[in-house]
Amino acid sequence: MWPMMDAESFKEAVHPLLKAYGFKKSNATWRKSQVESIAVFNVQKSPWGDGSFYVNLGTYFHALGDQLSPTENKCHVQVRLEIKDPSKAVQAAIEWFQARAELQSAKSFAESDAKKGLVFKELRQSLVA
Repeated sequence: MWPMMDAESFKEAVHPLLKAYGFKKSNATWRKSQVESIAVFNVQKSPWGDGSFYVNLGTYFHALGDQLSPTENKCHVQVRLEIKDPSKAVQAAIEWFQARAELQSAKSFAESDAKKGLVFKELRQSLVA
């Protein structure tokens, strides 16, 4: 079990774990290119300056946009993790990304994801296409 940590300590702890899965870091965001999408893992510092942070995940689909390095708020599917243990957060993120790596898979999760996070209108519209 990890002790309570601030955003900087958390970022340092998750970096080697995400790197082992092929993610590349840019500031507080890690990205991994996949066949149909880009997986985005972001650590967002709290605006209150108390050291707290949020872990944001997103999947950006090439078929629905042309960004090469999207931020998590531009991803077509987004969720915020409540897990603050670095290894558990990375494992949960990897499972989440794997389940949503392909557009067809993301479509199957769209309804349940919309209840827990954010599903962009482009993905919702592609459900009827």
